[in-house]
Amino acid sequence: MMKSLFTICCCYIVVLVATTTTSCEAFSFADGLRTRAKADLIEQVTSGASNEQVLKAIKNVERFSIFGGATLKNPLLPGNWLMVWTTSNSIAGKTRPTVFQTSTPPEQLIDLENGQAVNAENVLGVRNAVQAVITPQTKNKVKVSFRKFSVGPISFQPDPDKFKGELSVSYLDEDMRISRGDQGNAFLLLRESTQRKEANRIWKEWRKSW
Repeated sequence: MMKSLFTICCCYIVVLVATTTTSCEAFSFADGLRTRAKADLIEQVTSGASNEQVLKAIKNVERFSIFGGATLKNPLLPGNWLMVWTTSNSIAGKTRPTVFQTSTPPEQLIDLENGQAVNAENVLGVRNAVQAVITPQTKNKVKVSFRKFSVGPISFQPDPDKFKGELSVSYLDEDMRISRGDQGNAFLLLRESTQRKEANRIWKEWRKSW
């Protein structure tokens, strides 16, 4: 009887070790695929690829959200982010004269704990910003109500019922975030605290295609 129990225990340990090893290999393989998908996305942006091509690369990265990272509860979400690409010409500043375009990536500060967000950019040494109230709607989407616009020291408060929208998180990890707006726009952002140099490079290269 004791010998049988010992045999069963040994078999269980072998299966457990084999399963753990297989799981680790699977995660390592998936992580490698994700890394390559992210690298391809950055390459598409810096090469000046069309929106359709970049969006295809974005979808390839978003597939890895199946592991559950793209949620408002993810502690990686709060903080300052740098936008390096978007489908929105107005937010990027493409529609402005070159002199009024920002030479560095626009920033987005997210403070979920206090329900606030700030979008900001620097143009000709002047900081322009938009302050908003954000309210969770689903596990990965917030309602956005813009409350204050500032151009340098000058600011004004618009009608909050007219300036509102929604923003969802479709991918999130330690250094990259992909978000989508209610107007169909997509946004690619990198974490400011660790990716400032890389974000500046990507933004500079992307602007060459404008």
